[in-house]
Amino acid sequence: MAWRGLHFGEKLRYNAGMLTPAEEPTQAAETSPRQRQTERLKLSIPIRVMSFGGSAGDFVENTCTIIINRDGALIALKHRVAPDETLRIINLENFREADFRVVGEVRLQSEEYLGWGVECLEKERTLWDIEFPPPLDPAGLSAAALLECLGCGKQGLLVLNLVEVELLESAGTLQKLCDRCGHLATWSYADVTRRPKEIPPAAPQAPVSPVVGKWDGKVERRLYKRMAVKLRALVRNSKGDEEIVKTENLSKGGLALCLKMQLSLGEFVSVICPYSGGVQEFERKAEVRYRAPHVAGQNWFYGLRYFRE
Repeated sequence: MAWRGLHFGEKLRYNAGMLTPAEEPTQAAETSPRQRQTERLKLSIPIRVMSFGGSAGDFVENTCTIIINRDGALIALKHRVAPDETLRIINLENFREADFRVVGEVRLQSEEYLGWGVECLEKERTLWDIEFPPPLDPAGLSAAALLECLGCGKQGLLVLNLVEVELLESAGTLQKLCDRCGHLATWSYADVTRRPKEIPPAAPQAPVSPVVGKWDGKVERRLYKRMAVKLRALVRNSKGDEEIVKTENLSKGGLALCLKMQLSLGEFVSVICPYSGGVQEFERKAEVRYRAPHVAGQNWFYGLRYFRE
């Protein structure tokens, strides 16, 4: 592994001690669609984070991502780092690695972990092995789904129209061009459950999700398979307030999304998904089962479970 000492040393010595308070999350960690170069994806990927001489000293920590895009991520760490410090991040799924700059701190719903926005310093490196589209219009009709080519294994957050979403829902597969295969190929939903292929001896503990807590890796805790799909949805609370956003993921039993709307655990809302603005669209009642502050603190991340009467 070729370390660039000057790159690490000068930056880390210059920025040592520049901490962002936990109660003041930075806006830079979650940029707006106009600032981001690509769409973001809520996905937990096991990673190894290494620091060399920063404010937290030398450390190696196994953890995972919370949100990713092509050029960066929101990650969770037990160690407190500082803005502008440089971290080495290894994707434990494919062992690709790159240097990342710490952008700022983001509050997490965890007493053990801190959230940090990071951006890749090596723009030619593709750490996540996922193709990302430009940012989607949050209220637009275009959808996106994390799909995998069954021919070559390539994964991408592909932009879809509503007809393609319906075909994918009914058949489970979709025919789209794959630039790696070089022809029309069959795509299906990519598995969102990510685990390391191998844990090197230096750090034998397996990374666990800092958001959902420890799991034995054996018991399936979800009744329905979860899919990374960004689909236009309308949410209406009991007061009649409405908000149109893109989902973060979907299953037959519910959905997850980010809203400015303030909802309480156990509260019931009305959901139309997919939502196109038509007059005859299927509306379902859903219960708020999960609630957490979202990255920059302006929105809330909700897990909604459809109510079965």
